[in-house]
Amino acid sequence: MKVLGLGEIMIQLNPLNKGPLRHANIFERHVAGSEANVIIGMSRLGFSSGFLTAVGNDEFGKTVISTLRSEGIDTKYVKVKESYPTAVYFVQRGFPVPAKTDVFYYRKGSSFSMLTPDDIEEDCFKDIDLFHVSGITPALSESCKAVTLKAIKLARENGAKISFDTNVRKKLLMNTSRALACLEDFIKSADYLITGKGDLDYIFPGLDLSNQLSNLARIASNNELIIVKMGKSGVSAYVKGELIHSKGYTVEVADELGAGDAFDAAFLASIILGKNIQEALRFGNAAGAIVVGAIGDIEPLPGWKELETFLSFQEFGEKKLLR
Repeated sequence: MKVLGLGEIMIQLNPLNKGPLRHANIFERHVAGSEANVIIGMSRLGFSSGFLTAVGNDEFGKTVISTLRSEGIDTKYVKVKESYPTAVYFVQRGFPVPAKTDVFYYRKGSSFSMLTPDDIEEDCFKDIDLFHVSGITPALSESCKAVTLKAIKLARENGAKISFDTNVRKKLLMNTSRALACLEDFIKSADYLITGKGDLDYIFPGLDLSNQLSNLARIASNNELIIVKMGKSGVSAYVKGELIHSKGYTVEVADELGAGDAFDAAFLASIILGKNIQEALRFGNAAGAIVVGAIGDIEPLPGWKELETFLSFQEFGEKKLLR
């Protein structure tokens, strides 16, 4: 089965030590981007995967393309923008809030932000089963929003399911009214709508979860299901008015970045393969818990064997695991 994603992939510079960046001297270089994390996660779970993005004609752009290829991702439709750089961001861990991560982006004027609808070719949507994108991409620029709308239209015309993660970035959306205006068309278009409690609190401030979901369901009346991620508290699925909850797992956190993307990958893979909602939520939670235990978004993304090992350990403990 084939999946396709759209989004910006960046170079992540992650300090070896926790604390303020002004005192960080040594950094690890990683490659990351929300939608790419999901597609790479699905590739590790056995899916044929492709990705639409743009990078600069620079060493970081070459790193991105090399990383995608090493993960088995089809890079045929990756655009190289000669005059614009590949985006970079820095991670600050454990400061000023312990166990929390902050991110500082250097992506203005990046190669991906200059992507236009003319860069999107219909051929890449042939024979795909799922198209995935998030709310980050349309928030980057007006041209990126137009690109996302065209991509969803082409995916739909070619018979693919659409998954959309709201993935609110306050630094891009600026305020609640702009957030809803930017995301509404994509929320309506999704077969599988994925969001988070923090996103709902931003889009529908002052409401409890029940009313937030009611408002969301009115907008997203054609969705097959709505997923609400709640971090360590677990995740809930909203299906035809019924709320199904799956608990989270308590693990030691090294870096929380990428956990939501890991959930998306394992959950979507499970749903497409015909697993029931409870199973899909369970695998998604396991993937998120695994990823927070290591630094980097892509590196700890699990395959099925790692997911089964983690779940076996959670259920039976070390003695059962070692047999």
